[in-house]
Amino acid sequence: MNTTQVSEEIDTIQPEKKAVYTAKAHTTGGPDNGSNPRGLFAAGWSACFPNTMKHFAWKMNAKLALLVAGALTMGADPSPVAAAASSVKNVVLVHGAFADGSSFAKVIPLLEARGLQVTAVQNPLSSLADDVAATRRAIARQDGPVILVGHSWAGMVISEAGNDPKVAGLVYVAAIVPDEGQAASDVLKPYAPSPGFAEAKPDASGFLSLTPKGIDEDFVPDLRPAERTIIYATQGAWNSACLADKVSVPAWTTKQSWFIVAANDRMLPPEYEQAVAKHIHATMTTLAAGHVPMLSRPKQVAAVIIEAANTPVTALDAARASAQSVPPLSGVLGQVKSVTPNSIEIGTKSGIVSVEIKQPLTTYRQVPSDLSQVTSDSYVGVASEVEPDGTEVAKQVIVFPAELRGAAEGSVLLDAPAGAARPSRMSNGTVSTQPVARSRSRMTNGVMQKGSGTTLVVSYQDGHRTISVPAGVPVAKVEAGSVAVEAGGIAYAVTVQQPNGELATSSIFVVAGPTPQAKN
Repeated sequence: MNTTQVSEEIDTIQPEKKAVYTAKAHTTGGPDNGSNPRGLFAAGWSACFPNTMKHFAWKMNAKLALLVAGALTMGADPSPVAAAASSVKNVVLVHGAFADGSSFAKVIPLLEARGLQVTAVQNPLSSLADDVAATRRAIARQDGPVILVGHSWAGMVISEAGNDPKVAGLVYVAAIVPDEGQAASDVLKPYAPSPGFAEAKPDASGFLSLTPKGIDEDFVPDLRPAERTIIYATQGAWNSACLADKVSVPAWTTKQSWFIVAANDRMLPPEYEQAVAKHIHATMTTLAAGHVPMLSRPKQVAAVIIEAANTPVTALDAARASAQSVPPLSGVLGQVKSVTPNSIEIGTKSGIVSVEIKQPLTTYRQVPSDLSQVTSDSYVGVASEVEPDGTEVAKQVIVFPAELRGAAEGSVLLDAPAGAARPSRMSNGTVSTQPVARSRSRMTNGVMQKGSGTTLVVSYQDGHRTISVPAGVPVAKVEAGSVAVEAGGIAYAVTVQQPNGELATSSIFVVAGPTPQAKN
């Protein structure tokens, strides 16, 4: 069914439901004690690299080891076999600048009458990060795959928030759409300023609002005067600093996209909208409308969103989107102080932790691998450093087996070894999109030398990180195998708390063997 057919059918719909306009925030956390796997893991890893451990580099480069211990656990794709397809039932609507959630008021009943669950985000319009956070909270509330819709400025917002694994598709409505690392000002730089921006006036805090003339002639010229008066009264002031906020890896690089071009737009250049829709290979619909077609052409806008929701999603993708965050897998990381067939003592930054060994014991080792082992929904560990330009760059990637999924889930800064120029970070989580291959270029003495790299979006319980993986970065996978657990080595013991309060393990990952000094 195409959008014209959907639009015609909408004429017969009588909406009954009311819209949901707000999204409630939620937080998670836990104590930094023996029951907190992230606290023990981070403390243990930091303990691996005090000044007294400089000789550890004899066996393993310190940066390499940082990445090993910082590794995220991963579970491989269950099966490459195609699964049954289903449509999307959840739609999250994200408004742009000079607006609020009610800008979708005419579209929402049309979507809900078709059985869709609709949530309209109320963006604070204070920064890209704040708007993305509000959108992520709305996505988190959904019980399955989501179609994410963004108008105008919200094209930036959904390009960042759309990396969430629940998002199945993106609908851009007369929107700003960035490439990797771009701000809205970068996107619009090649185009002459639109008439409407001259009517955006700042207050003392730098927040922009449209004048009555801007509303009437540029923002919603195709609405009745009474409606334009309401739009002026309810507009959301937009922080001008948002223009400089940059998107990391835009979600359209890995998600199917639709774009509605407003042919009579006076806030964004229509020629830009057409060009960017083609650039991102979106399914494009052009409407004879002003900047806010959701209000002037609601049936046509709803038809595009319904088409996106009806696009089949595989059962496997739906299961991933419905899944809750993987439960953290408790464990202790640090230097092995002593080990017997029945117990192990591991030194961490918080002190020595005694763990009972339950037989049979499974030991794990790392073996060389490559990025082909990292797929969407993999649980991985990435050790990284932030470059001066703000780019987070991987130093090593660790791929964990399914049975270790959840180990040390999260992202923490590590204590910098002596002499290190920058601190390192350990990020443990799920790869929320397929690795995005990127061509990278460098000009050297007038000769263009091409290389390749990959960007990973790694998600965990309370956030995500976008990490660039240059070509040649070491990749290792953790697998079960015979390996000695020796005093002086670095080990990670997966632990459970026994009824008596003591910790026990039947799985130990040997990160590195002891140095010669530790053996002597």
